[in-house]
Amino acid sequence: MQMQTKSKSRLKVFLDNPSKALWSLAIPIMFGMGIQTLYSLVDMLFIGRLGGNAITGIAFNMPLFFLVLGLTMGLGTGVTAAIARFIGEDNKKQADNCAEHAVFIALIISITLSSVGLLFGKDILSLFGASGEILNLGWEYLHVMCVGMPFMIFSGFFRSILAGEGDMKFPMMVAGLGTILNIILDPIFIFELESYGNIGFGLGISGAAMATVISQAIVFIVFIFMLFFKKFHSFKRASFQVAMCLNGHDMSYDPKPKIDE
Repeated sequence: MQMQTKSKSRLKVFLDNPSKALWSLAIPIMFGMGIQTLYSLVDMLFIGRLGGNAITGIAFNMPLFFLVLGLTMGLGTGVTAAIARFIGEDNKKQADNCAEHAVFIALIISITLSSVGLLFGKDILSLFGASGEILNLGWEYLHVMCVGMPFMIFSGFFRSILAGEGDMKFPMMVAGLGTILNIILDPIFIFELESYGNIGFGLGISGAAMATVISQAIVFIVFIFMLFFKKFHSFKRASFQVAMCLNGHDMSYDPKPKIDE
């Protein structure tokens, strides 16, 4: 990552005005949670039109998704706290180290949970009490979500890394993009839209999962682009990098702000 500050660092701004800094962090978090709630409501709105069994099939998946969400958010909170602490100490090396470990943890969790879900997901739903058509609908949704689970987990850890830098606005905007994409893709993948010239795939409950996976994959790509390939002049990232080389060029930088004389 690269960053040049024109006057003073984000940390200095926060220290100069703590009250304003708290609001600048809190408001994007509130909007982000609102966006997540909106996503869930819209998803259920479309799936509900498929019937009660579809809703029930999704409901049997909820404990598994809450487990994934709990792991991602819990570990992500630790990543945010650690990175923020090291940035406060002006310890760029340790901040880099935390970010690298966060990405590695995301990789391990993604591989493990996706593999378990694909291999044993249907058996787990059966243990929860799902059977017959409801079991088939639940598995139809779950196996697609397991394929896309790494995108969601990595995106969660990327948000935590940026939050540790003190940047909450960019993750909120990306989350909003994912929600808008999901709202657009849901009806296209779930229904056959006869009134619009048979536009739509009519995939039912698996279409809802595909819409979610595609939107999260796009969010993941945006995060990757911004974190590893895009220069951060316009976004003014905090002073640390995820150690990485592109084409043999070192992407490290001096964390101390440079003021033109």
